Amino acid sequence: MRKSLFFLILMFSLIVVSCSTTKPFTDMEMIESDLSLSEKLEVYGGKKVTVDEPDLYFNGSVWLEDMTKIVDEAEDYILLSTFLGSSCPTLEPLFDTLVNKAEEGVRVYIIIDGTSSLDMTESKFVMTNLSYLREKGINLLIYSPISFSHLINPVQIIIRDHRKMMVVDGKIAAVGGMNINFISMGAGDNTQRDSMYVFSSPSLSSLLIDEFVKIWNEGCVDFLDVSSFKRYESEDDGYDAWLFNRNVYSGDVSIAGMFATLISEAKESIFLCPYLPTVDDKMAESLKRAKERGVDVDIWCSQDSRGYAQAGSSWAIADLIKDTGATFHEVTYDEEGNPLPMYHMKMMVVDDRYVVIGSSNFNYRSMTLSHEIALVVDAPEFAVKAKEAAKLSAGEGVILTEEEAEKAKKEYGNLFAYLFSYYGG
Repeated sequence: MRKSLFFLILMFSLIVVSCSTTKPFTDMEMIESDLSLSEKLEVYGGKKVTVDEPDLYFNGSVWLEDMTKIVDEAEDYILLSTFLGSSCPTLEPLFDTLVNKAEEGVRVYIIIDGTSSLDMTESKFVMTNLSYLREKGINLLIYSPISFSHLINPVQIIIRDHRKMMVVDGKIAAVGGMNINFISMGAGDNTQRDSMYVFSSPSLSSLLIDEFVKIWNEGCVDFLDVSSFKRYESEDDGYDAWLFNRNVYSGDVSIAGMFATLISEAKESIFLCPYLPTVDDKMAESLKRAKERGVDVDIWCSQDSRGYAQAGSSWAIADLIKDTGATFHEVTYDEEGNPLPMYHMKMMVVDDRYVVIGSSNFNYRSMTLSHEIALVVDAPEFAVKAKEAAKLSAGEGVILTEEEAEKAKKEYGNLFAYLFSYYGG
């Protein structure tokens, strides 16, 4: 009885929190308005900045090495946010460097999500909890740690901080999809296939400082003074970009609105890497409309090796292909049929011009139930380079037909696993 009551409370909480947040995908008044794309993005909470072309990282081991170097060169402060954060033998040099910088007087602030200690990837076999960093002079904030009080307010179990970003000395800014854990950065040839992007951009760094301090002050009683972090003059030359930092509770920034705007404005092509493609009817409808306009819609995705996730995604993929008409590229195996590391990519490229990068998956959870950060960049050169790098990381893959997807759904799909993935990610 108690278990059933808790489940009912949890489901009611989900409905209250996530009601109508994917509406922008079918909001025809906005889609058909005379506003420019830039104006629409700003209506949905995007903050406009100027950025340079970033350094691209599509290999976690390489990013680990260079991230450690960037940290080691810090002179004033390091602001770091990740969803899953933990150490392991291969990540110890990074955390040792962070500790050393703190001992030298560099201010180090790290935000990790409270589910880090419950990491269900391969990282769970080797991970070290990061709480020890507090004793080493590092300021650590654990967002919504799992506790008994969540039985009273189960929404806190569902709403997670999924953002990944870093700012160093107001000059270097990084965003992307890699967690700071074993499977994302420390597993050598078995690291997940994912991406990070490093900008030498004072304007983006300045904006991320504001967003980081806002996140920190929302979750910690030891408030940060945003003016204590030095800024630098913004550059005039570069690419237009729009930053979306979405807090589920505030509702003033819409990741759904950002995706909906770009999809509705697409004229030739949409290249989409959703990671876990559990979309609702509105999201599927937006892709279907694009396809009907003559836009090439290509989705690149792999199956999660975890049993429940594979059962959930098998169910989701069949419906996604059927409901959108998109071309689905299955990238789970290599040419010899051997399983590849998880394709954890989060990216959308529209018309080989607009690139969406950051923490947000193209799925229902990221639109409604997670704090997310995403950057839209208007840069044709970067767009082509990022798309080709994502394809190269994916490997050859195969095109999955609707018939094959339906067969997989019948053989492996499970509705309850799908619902768990839909809400839980």
